[in-house]
Amino acid sequence: MAAYILRMKRKFVLCAVTLILAICVLFCACNKKDDVEPKSNVCRRTDGYLAGESESFAVSIESGCREKCFIADGKATDVIPFCEINITPLVTIDRDSISFALTDGEGNSLSGACEGGKFGEFCADITLDFTPTAVTVTAGEKSSEIELCDVLDGCITAADAINIAADAFKDALEKEDAEGKHEREIYVKVITGDRLNYYYYVSFIGDGVDYRAVLIDVKTGEIASKK
Repeated sequence: MAAYILRMKRKFVLCAVTLILAICVLFCACNKKDDVEPKSNVCRRTDGYLAGESESFAVSIESGCREKCFIADGKATDVIPFCEINITPLVTIDRDSISFALTDGEGNSLSGACEGGKFGEFCADITLDFTPTAVTVTAGEKSSEIELCDVLDGCITAADAINIAADAFKDALEKEDAEGKHEREIYVKVITGDRLNYYYYVSFIGDGVDYRAVLIDVKTGEIASKK
């Protein structure tokens, strides 16, 4: 009798372990599915964003991927990696270009110049193989050493923002899909108005001016605006 009870206990434990393993596998599979970006038609995405400022200049470095030549046609084509530095003068600067020198405190550095844009900003495409922690900005005799911080550290990712936006437009997007309309291309950019609060601008772009867009707080994932 004792041997029979022992066999039954072993059989029960084996069944319980098998059930637990099955549940774990199912749970992991579900989690893996949730991590997959729901849309692949991404024409632009911000993956990294460093920023800093002094009394004279505000600097940002944005990296990710984008179309080589952006066309709002609903189709993401020729998407390539990018890294761009943007310098905004906070004082009057009578210059056509501004010089910069990026460093990481470990001997790595990159120097260059940003050309003036149409809206008073100075920008340049750069190639970085290190993460800079500071930048020296020089315009004529005016020079500033600026510490850079990772704006997206501890925040939601661009993929998270796409998921949130897709859920916000779920009914409309599913209706378009049912009607056989072409999938929209997805445009993601980090923006700020005061250099204190940052948002993901996520837009689902159709052809021309046909688009749906949201602003999502990078820290909380809350939708601040929807159009």
